[in-house]
Amino acid sequence: MIIFLWLVLFGVFAGSYATYFVYLKLHVSKSWGLNVDSQFCPHVTILVPARNEERMIQTKLRNLTEVSYPKDKLEVILVDDASTDQTLARAYDFAGKHPELPIKILKQQHRIGKANALNKGLEISSNNIVVVTDADSVWPPDTLRKALPYMSDPTVGAITGWGTSEDFGESWVGRAEEGYLSLMLLLRLGESKIHSTIRFEGCFCAFKRSAFDEFDSDSGADDSGTALRVVQKGFRAILVPEVFAFSEVSSSLKARTRAKTRRAFHLTGLWLQCLWLLLKDRLLLPKRIAIPEMFLLIFNPIIFVVLTCVTFLLMVWYPVVVIPLILGFCVLSLIPTVRNYVIQGIMDQFILFYSLILHMSKKKIIAWDK
Repeated sequence: MIIFLWLVLFGVFAGSYATYFVYLKLHVSKSWGLNVDSQFCPHVTILVPARNEERMIQTKLRNLTEVSYPKDKLEVILVDDASTDQTLARAYDFAGKHPELPIKILKQQHRIGKANALNKGLEISSNNIVVVTDADSVWPPDTLRKALPYMSDPTVGAITGWGTSEDFGESWVGRAEEGYLSLMLLLRLGESKIHSTIRFEGCFCAFKRSAFDEFDSDSGADDSGTALRVVQKGFRAILVPEVFAFSEVSSSLKARTRAKTRRAFHLTGLWLQCLWLLLKDRLLLPKRIAIPEMFLLIFNPIIFVVLTCVTFLLMVWYPVVVIPLILGFCVLSLIPTVRNYVIQGIMDQFILFYSLILHMSKKKIIAWDK
C-alpha cells in the first residue's frame, strides 16, 4: 500500500511538471499574434527604486546614459527608500555631472518598501510608458529599442525581460541558478505566447499607464503583482525574449536561499490571490495558464513534503526497494547538470512549502532586508 502511495505521489509530482513544460515547449515556437511597430519610439519614464545601493547606483545611472534611445524622450526618477549609506550622495553627484540625462531624485524619510516607493515615483511621472528597473541590474544599450515596439500593440499592457549574469561562477549554487533561469525562461515565454505570464522580473518591466492604476503594494510582488493587475484590466503581459539584464548572482548558499525565500513568498501569495479570483470566477488570466501554475506553486510543494516523508518510511520498512532508487539517483547525480537541477528543485520545493506556512500564519512581509 505504501509503495503504491509513493508511486502515485511521485507520478503526480513529476508528471505535473513534465506535462506543463512539454505543453509550453510546444507553444514557444508559435507566432505572437501581435501587431508590432518596429519604429515605435514613445516618451518613457524610467523608475529606479533603491535602498542602500551605494556600490551600484552610479554604475546603474551610467548604464542608463548609455542606452541607445533619444535622451529627450527619457525621464529618469530615482526613488531612494530611506537608504542609510551613501546611495543618495552618489546619485546626486552623478546627476550633477551628467546633465544630458534628466534625473529626478526622491528621498523617503522613512522606509516604505519597494512598491510604495515606486508609487511615489509614479505620482510625478509624466509619460504613458513607465519602465521599472532594479538599481543592481545593467541593461545592454539596445534594450529599450528592442522592448518598446511590443508596447505598440494595443492589446499589450506590460512587458518584461529576463535576468542573467555575466559570471555564474563555478560553484554549484551559481550553476544551479543558471539552470533554473533557463527553465523559467522557457516557462515564461510559453505562457506569453499563449496569452500572458505574470512572472515578471525587476531588472526590466514596462507598463502602460492606461493598463494599471498603481504598483501592487499588497502582495510585496510589485513586479508580478502589477502584471496580474494589468491582466485583470484585460491586457496581455508578456516576456520579450530579446530583452535581458545582467545582475550579480551570489555564490553564497545563504544569500541565494534568502533571495529565493523572498521571491517564493511573493509568488505563492500572488497565486493564492489568483486561486481566490478563480473561485470567484473573476480571474482573467486563461485557466490553461493559471491552473497549472497554481498547482505547481501551491499544491505540489505539499505533495513533495508528503512524498519525502513516505520515502523515509519506505527506507525503514522496505530498504530493498529503496536502495536501487538511491543508487540510481547517485549515479545520475554524477552528471553536473542533472545534479544542479535536482538540488535546485529540492531546495525550491521546501522553500515554497515554507512560504505557504508563512501565508497560512498570516505573515505579511513587504519590506525586506537584502
